Amino acid sequence: MHARTKGRRLGAVVAVVACSALLGMGGFALLFSSWSDLIETIPQEAAEAFATAIERAGGPPAYLQIDTQGHVQVNRTLESEHPTKLRTLHLIAWDPRQERLLRVAFPFWFVRVKMSDRINLGTITSALSQDWDNLNLKVSVEELQLRGPGLVLDHSRSTGMRVLLWSEAAEAP
Repeated sequence: MHARTKGRRLGAVVAVVACSALLGMGGFALLFSSWSDLIETIPQEAAEAFATAIERAGGPPAYLQIDTQGHVQVNRTLESEHPTKLRTLHLIAWDPRQERLLRVAFPFWFVRVKMSDRINLGTITSALSQDWDNLNLKVSVEELQLRGPGLVLDHSRSTGMRVLLWSEAAEAP
């Protein structure tokens, strides 16, 4: 095989991989934009959004607690013996510096398919709060299903940044 032929094949493979990556990223961006909403708002409206979300989630306590040193406690008393089919994993994050509120509703099928064996919620919350110390906050899909619908995490930082996660059950057949 000539060097020129090898070069063309390699170029074709690189082009296919690059196009596939771009299509994948574009598809994810499209899905994410349809599942999320980023709005500028005032602190009072953000506080009301959190209060409404906590009420919708069934109130405290949260399944996961993060102490001031960043250690995670899992409230296993909230788990049931049998897993619950979940429909949605919701996230609300408040950034007081930019006065922006992010709302995301991930369909649970996406959580199950896209995430590995363990969902790294720390990556989500750390990215939103720009706090890279809590990257080891992991919980499995199965553990979330044992928790069932309800408040998963309500975490506030001294900067005023706040992140709330909760899950909703699939509708009964």
